[in-house]
Amino acid sequence: MRKFLIPLITISLLLGVGIPAYAQGQTAASVIVYNVDTSTFPTITGFVDVIDSNGIFASGLKPEAVSIIENGQPLPADAFTELAIPLQLVVAFNQGEALDARNANGISRFQRVAQVIAQWAQSRPPDLPDDLSLVSQAGPVINHASPADFIVGLQGFQPDMRTATPNLQSLSAALDVVSAQTPRIGVKRAVLFITPQMGDPNLASALEPLIQRAIENRIRVFVWYVDANTTFTTTSAAIFNNLAIQTGGSMFQFSGEERFPDPEVYFAPLRRIYNLSYTSHLNFSGDHTLALQVNLPSGGTVTSEAQPFNLNVQPPNPFPVDPSLQITRQAPEDDPFNTEVLLPETQDIEIIVEFPDGYERPLASTTLYVDGVAADENTTEPFTKFTWDLKPYTTSGEHQLTVEAVDTLGLSKTSMALPVVITVIKPPSGPAAFLAKYRTQLTIGAIVLAGLVLFAILLGGRLRFLSLRAIQEQRRAHNDPLTQPLPAMTEKAATAKERNLKRQTKPVKAKTGKTSESEAAASLVRVNPDGQFAAVPPIPLNGTEILIGTDPVQCTQILDDPSISPVHARIRATDDGGYLLQDSQSIAGTWVNFEPVPKEGYRLEHGDMVNFGQLKYRFMLRTPPPPRTPKIIYVNPE
Repeated sequence: MRKFLIPLITISLLLGVGIPAYAQGQTAASVIVYNVDTSTFPTITGFVDVIDSNGIFASGLKPEAVSIIENGQPLPADAFTELAIPLQLVVAFNQGEALDARNANGISRFQRVAQVIAQWAQSRPPDLPDDLSLVSQAGPVINHASPADFIVGLQGFQPDMRTATPNLQSLSAALDVVSAQTPRIGVKRAVLFITPQMGDPNLASALEPLIQRAIENRIRVFVWYVDANTTFTTTSAAIFNNLAIQTGGSMFQFSGEERFPDPEVYFAPLRRIYNLSYTSHLNFSGDHTLALQVNLPSGGTVTSEAQPFNLNVQPPNPFPVDPSLQITRQAPEDDPFNTEVLLPETQDIEIIVEFPDGYERPLASTTLYVDGVAADENTTEPFTKFTWDLKPYTTSGEHQLTVEAVDTLGLSKTSMALPVVITVIKPPSGPAAFLAKYRTQLTIGAIVLAGLVLFAILLGGRLRFLSLRAIQEQRRAHNDPLTQPLPAMTEKAATAKERNLKRQTKPVKAKTGKTSESEAAASLVRVNPDGQFAAVPPIPLNGTEILIGTDPVQCTQILDDPSISPVHARIRATDDGGYLLQDSQSIAGTWVNFEPVPKEGYRLEHGDMVNFGQLKYRFMLRTPPPPRTPKIIYVNPE
């Protein structure tokens, strides 16, 4: 650059031509942040350009070299990834007689230039296609083409250089084409301007608005000055060199003997960009700012301008799923007189946590409150399940259940109080209860005692019989056994009179235990106009079909509201376990998620908002499906 300054100053002094000063802003290091994306909040992403003091993209930076400044507070970067991106380039030919000068082989300067550009375009990798255009004084020749199409168009471009007068129309047209919306986020833009000498005395002032336009749109202009080497130190050459320097480009001079530089040396630094992501600490809605402070590899620190963005943040909204509004505690069925154990001893409670702002984020804790006192708390996964200890509740009464959810940003919200009635059925007490409780043991004891008494009686009789027989034997021993007749031993047999007794059987009442109603696989939970659940029992979806309306003869579920028709709607259970909602030509209509139910019906999904007239319900599955994984979609802003 310096070799042109002395001739430029000398010529300007001799000719009295005013030359714009060389811009120093393009050589200062800079950081540019754009396209701040909050769709994955609390993770915020964006794209960053880092230009060093030489005007070259600062490659190889790590997250440790970057500090995020969010609303003035420094935060670390989670990732700072360097990406390869295509380039948007316009090749502009300023046609003139000097480009038609030929060498000894009859090849013109224009043909040499076009050959170098075509070879460069042919070497581009297919997985990173550039957006290439070709313009002349007459306007665009090839507009936003792939490298392959660009080469075909360049080879077919055969302008008449000898009759053309050089001017700035091709440069202006190039800025028009490249200033259009970039096809991808972060794509950088450049112009390769091929021009001969221009003798226009107003060239500097005519170029000034074009230079400002290129600077404002961040368009780098690279100049190939093609003319005789005797023009390399002219005012025209110095003005075009100034154009390149001010826009962040450079200039190459070609008379026919010089060796062309590789165009990729110009464009390689323009094919890089950083993708930034960090975890935001914002916990309130409104307008915010984001800036970056970067430590450059060459030394020094550079800070970007603050980039504004808007964020809508709301606390998480917890609510119970299909809660039991009535709990009955009583003694176990196999031990109905147990006064120490009442079942159930615990109650499982499941909740859903919604994020009204649409930003799914981790939870820090969830707490179950009963009558304002914490009954269970989750500080780790799963956050949506509680176990309520019912053992302290030995008397009947109503209790208020609320659930609080706190996210990792510290935002919290408590659900509306839900009344739950606990009914305690105490086992009977007193002597009768004692006898009934231990009747089996008492019966066995009585049988054993009676057996012992009978055994004692039989044993005593046997002993007495043996004693009498011994006395008789002694008396016979005193008599002559040969002369004394032997007494005949007869055994008196007592016969019992048989009776045929007709047994009369009493019907015995079978002991049956209390069978709890099977809980429905799905239900409709009433929702108040303010979005909170109403303190009314949910509608269980049992059976194959449920008719909803005001007619008690035709309908299985009665809704008492002026907006409900006699037969308003029906819900059928499908063979695959789903539920199909259909409107029965009601007057006020049936809606799902604020859209009318189609004629063929609507297949309900977990969490759907259902309106029967002006009554609002939320469809809830007892076993909800797993949550969806959000997808990050980069949207190209229009």
